[in-house]
Amino acid sequence: MLSPSYIRVNQSAIRPKCQQETEIKNQHKDIYSKVENHLTGYLHRIPRNNAIFKQYSDHLLDYLNQSYFTLLSYKDQLISLERAELLNQFDEQLKR
Repeated sequence: MLSPSYIRVNQSAIRPKCQQETEIKNQHKDIYSKVENHLTGYLHRIPRNNAIFKQYSDHLLDYLNQSYFTLLSYKDQLISLERAELLNQFDEQLKR
């Protein structure tokens, strides 16, 4: 997992809220299903209807929302935009 200080290209500085909500939903689903499958598997055998899964889901969603929607400083916004622009340039060069 990336540290909270890492500036993702998909931070709120450069992506619309609806795109971030979709990304949060996808990440939540992916992470939650992996954790749930691991904890309900052979080694741990925790029932899927255990309340701990609901608590974990809620905490994970809170963390992802906080991570994505925390405002960036102006400097970090500029860095994010520069990185996004570089990635777009790389993509265009690869398509050629």
